[in-house]
Amino acid sequence: MIRANATWRARASSVAVAIALAIASQLVSPARAVGGPPLTTRRGVVAADHAIASEVGAATLRRGGNAVDAAVATALALGVVNPASSGIGGGGFALVHDAATGEVRAYDFREVAPAGLDPDDFVRDGALDPLLARRGGLAVAVPGELAGLYAIQRRHGALSWRRVVTPAARLARDGFVVGEFLSRTAASVVPDLPADAAFDPLRALLAPDGEPRAAGERLARPGLARVLLDVAAAGPAAFYAGDVAAELVATVAAAGGVLTLDDLAGYAPIERAPLRARWRDLDVVAMPAPSSGGAIVLEVLGILDALAARGVALAALGRGSADALHVVAEALAHGFADRARLFGADATAEAIARVLAPDAVAALAARIELDRAGAHDRYGHADAAPAIRAGGDGGTSHVCVIDADGNAVALTTTVNGWYGSKLVTPSGIVLNNEIDDFALRAGVPNGFGLVQSEHNLVAAGERPLSSMSPTLVLDDAGRAVACVGGSGGPYIISAVVQVLLDVFVHGVDVADAIDAPRVHHQWLPAELRLEAHAPDAVRAELARRGHQVETTTRETAVQAIVVRPDGTRQAASDPRKGGAPAAEAPAAAEAASERPSPSRRAPQ
Repeated sequence: MIRANATWRARASSVAVAIALAIASQLVSPARAVGGPPLTTRRGVVAADHAIASEVGAATLRRGGNAVDAAVATALALGVVNPASSGIGGGGFALVHDAATGEVRAYDFREVAPAGLDPDDFVRDGALDPLLARRGGLAVAVPGELAGLYAIQRRHGALSWRRVVTPAARLARDGFVVGEFLSRTAASVVPDLPADAAFDPLRALLAPDGEPRAAGERLARPGLARVLLDVAAAGPAAFYAGDVAAELVATVAAAGGVLTLDDLAGYAPIERAPLRARWRDLDVVAMPAPSSGGAIVLEVLGILDALAARGVALAALGRGSADALHVVAEALAHGFADRARLFGADATAEAIARVLAPDAVAALAARIELDRAGAHDRYGHADAAPAIRAGGDGGTSHVCVIDADGNAVALTTTVNGWYGSKLVTPSGIVLNNEIDDFALRAGVPNGFGLVQSEHNLVAAGERPLSSMSPTLVLDDAGRAVACVGGSGGPYIISAVVQVLLDVFVHGVDVADAIDAPRVHHQWLPAELRLEAHAPDAVRAELARRGHQVETTTRETAVQAIVVRPDGTRQAASDPRKGGAPAAEAPAAAEAASERPSPSRRAPQ
């Protein structure tokens, strides 16, 4: 394992200046149009929710950074330019693949419920008030993003921490052009903000003159820039202690929350053993608990494989057909029923083992009827727990990076709902509303309509269940051949599954896979949700089979990179959110030179 060589280190400062000027001038690729080709390269590549953030990651690769350096720099930049989705007031998961060894490590920097949180805090006048877990101080969990990013960068990165953080700080200081996604989310959130002064900082960020910010105007975040510069110099201690921590606690307390300085000081990310499953002669690697997404992705793929063993091959049903979408939706309903009944912080390890057992997967596949929707109470492991009765849009970002040496990172970060708890500190840090990912009571839907069991009840010191699904696919030699992940709450799971199916079953390129209309079924509510650009004939046929078909307009955005057999990488970002990938080397430079990539320290 070696670090970047002296030649590349000597070039770093001039390259850093160049990227700062590029960012300031918005010299980044426009969002890919629907139906457009993927970005193709033989060098390192980054796919993220925003073109500017992808370019920050690609520039980090040019500076001699590896995939981890680029992923961290990209995630921090996303928190600046897309505060609706992520930022240092949130948390996330990461899978880190070392090309030299084929090893994958999983990192959990999910938010944690404050030690002083009591489930009775969410009761008003004798009745449960779910809104308290979605907006305001009680909604805020201990942020984990900075601690997690620092842990993986110091363990696996090739550059100094300061050089990885500084581009995001400069972006916040110098400003950027507001994108369509930020403008649209601001227009959605601002009218619903309460008149309470606690929400004035978010109003000032999104609508300083009373009107939501418009796409094309310039926005600087100088307070956040100062925090990031302090973090670049001193590490996460500049966030988890001192003045920044004090103002974070004060912001939460003023809005009725219970977060303390001790909660912040005690936070630590956790390395966990990733989940693995064999699929189509490939290894799919996913996040373990507290991610439910990893297990459900593997369960659904397993159910579809078991159907193929019965002679129901997805490829033969026709890509995008009602037949294919029906069986995918049925498999998803099985997975989400298991999530609702079984998954949570205190039972997920055992639950995952149960639902991924080959006999269990085959039994669920056997229940799928090709001409009709299943009976509601027969989805999932209905014998595993008492039946559950049914009692927002997602703020999440995903980053995929594969560098020139084949190292790969799938990293998903979130503040949960759009702009999280709707609280912003005086320094401009948007605080998460991750408490809504717990069940306040068994059977009560959260902000995403997910119904959960007692296994995921809110409790002090716990990490809530998550739908984030960072996923890597490896070949038999241990090489990363795909990185996939997304944003959009529970829709992440169904989107990741369908992109994998399109690429590895139907054989389409990654951009086409991301563009295709998607289906979603999360068991409760008992609806099959289909995107508006699906054909009317498909919609009608699904309804004929007994599905309650609803049109979804949720913001589900997938980022993906696929490595083709000849070694070229194809990357695409989802046009639903306006992202765009970026390559380490511009196309002209890549064509002109096939010189070796800079020597980087590989993840270890």
